[in-house]
Amino acid sequence: MIPVLRPSISEKEIANVIEVLRSGWLGEGPYVHAFEQALAKRYGVEHCVAVNSCTAALHLALLSHGIGPGDEVVVPALTFASTALAVVYCGAKPVFEDVDPETLCLSLDQTYWTWRHREAKAAIFVDYAGFPAASGHINQFRRYTPPIVIQDAAHSCGGIAYGDSVCLSFHPVKNLATGDGGAILLNDDARAERLRALRWCGIDRSTWQRTGKKYSWDYDIAEVGYKCHWNDVQAAIGLAQLDRLTEMNARRRQIAERYTAELSGIVQTPADHPAHTWHLYPIRVDAEKRDALLDYLAGKDISAGVHYKPLTHYPMFSDQPTPSVTEREWRRLVSLPIFPDLADGEQERVITAVKEFCG
Repeated sequence: MIPVLRPSISEKEIANVIEVLRSGWLGEGPYVHAFEQALAKRYGVEHCVAVNSCTAALHLALLSHGIGPGDEVVVPALTFASTALAVVYCGAKPVFEDVDPETLCLSLDQTYWTWRHREAKAAIFVDYAGFPAASGHINQFRRYTPPIVIQDAAHSCGGIAYGDSVCLSFHPVKNLATGDGGAILLNDDARAERLRALRWCGIDRSTWQRTGKKYSWDYDIAEVGYKCHWNDVQAAIGLAQLDRLTEMNARRRQIAERYTAELSGIVQTPADHPAHTWHLYPIRVDAEKRDALLDYLAGKDISAGVHYKPLTHYPMFSDQPTPSVTEREWRRLVSLPIFPDLADGEQERVITAVKEFCG
């Protein structure tokens, strides 16, 4: 069976983990610190705050921007549940907006309307499949109102940063995979300091920071925090993955370009962008044929997915209607296998199967 997604692990990741295990320090420590510095440098930002998931990154980022009860936050209706759940964790309300029919990222026109007429305090732009949702439009947003822009970059590690806070995922099948984990990228010293406390129960200094020639047991807690810190085992994997990220993303692009060349005119292929990181390759077919294609591929030992069912289809968010483009397009979506170690012969099997099904 060819999976939809799969991590790429080399001997470097294995060696790094062994080194951490032998060190005797498994929690948040020198590897986490080194990873934060390396990732911040790669993106050209001042701070990287590593946490245990992108869900936690979104939650803490919203808190650091002052999002709380009574606030409205614009969220695309077509995304994973974490994007909206992070808003709910803050006591705020997600307002579901439509997606652009080409990119499947948050619709700029709808977002403008919500900011101007509902006074939403923030918007979360999801880089769907790896396409940078708002990279060229931030200055346009600032002309209307000064909203907070959270970039949900769970699909776009190794891409570009444009949000006031950039939230990354290191989930097992993401572009940079560590088993789990996440990070917040930002250029605000005060918020970075607060985020480091929020991720560790509100404690102002981590255990590693208090460990030296003489262990300091004392610390302060200024506000309620959460247990969202990361650990050196996963950070060790992350450092090795970061060294390979350019190479792995280049392979993803190569796979995507081959799919596009072979399948254009047969199915609707996804929009491209110079900074696209190709976490997913979502084609679109006629809605009445979508499930049959998924079954046909499964019969050929090829896994395929659907990213995603709209959040408004879940009971907890069903008080809001599903926007029209989202409702139409999600029923057409099929995510084809894409990961760095996908062999050319395996991709040929996928392409052949799609062509056979489509006649």
